[in-house]
Amino acid sequence: MKKKYVLIILASIILGVLIGSMIKDLKSVKGLNISKDDIDKREIKMMSKSIKKLQNEKVDLDKEKNILREKYTDIDEIKKMENMKEVLSYTDIKGKGIIITIDSLNEDIGNIANTIDYNKILINLVNELKINGGEFISINGQRINQYSAIILAGSHININSTPIAQPYEIKVIGDTDKLYSYISKENNYIDNIIMNYPMKVEHKVEDSINMPKIEIPNKLRYIREG
Repeated sequence: MKKKYVLIILASIILGVLIGSMIKDLKSVKGLNISKDDIDKREIKMMSKSIKKLQNEKVDLDKEKNILREKYTDIDEIKKMENMKEVLSYTDIKGKGIIITIDSLNEDIGNIANTIDYNKILINLVNELKINGGEFISINGQRINQYSAIILAGSHININSTPIAQPYEIKVIGDTDKLYSYISKENNYIDNIIMNYPMKVEHKVEDSINMPKIEIPNKLRYIREG
């Protein structure tokens, strides 16, 4: 398409030169004293028609050039809008990534929401995942973006004003090489959770992860620590 766009511009330039040259020749012909008036008149008339035809073609080419210019502008704007929608979680996302599940170590431990909130475990893990290749993240079906709030509400965690309960399933889509490397290496934040809290953390690699779009409008300015 870009090649076509360049050809149209070149054609417009060439047509402009031809029209200028023919008009100049026409003026020269009109200034000559030729005995065969009828022949001259017919030639001038034909030349005038040719010039008009070239002018019309140039107009058409200019119109097509403008249409293409507007089309490319629209495509760029559309891409920006689609990217923004993805970032703000307004579109469904599907791709490769990892799934991390956090739950209490056993039934005797019970509800871990207070521990999760007090130690900012979900917030810290989200930040770790973003640093290590995570582009799109959801927790128990709630999409995470810069407007999301992860806070304690009573005995449970609220995300995007929606209550969620353990186990906490964190889905991550993004740079799979970085994500795989992160969950495979020692001394990452996941290991820290396992060593310091009565929780079990499991993770697995998934070739196809689905993340539904966010169901409520974004109102907050950033991910807020409760």
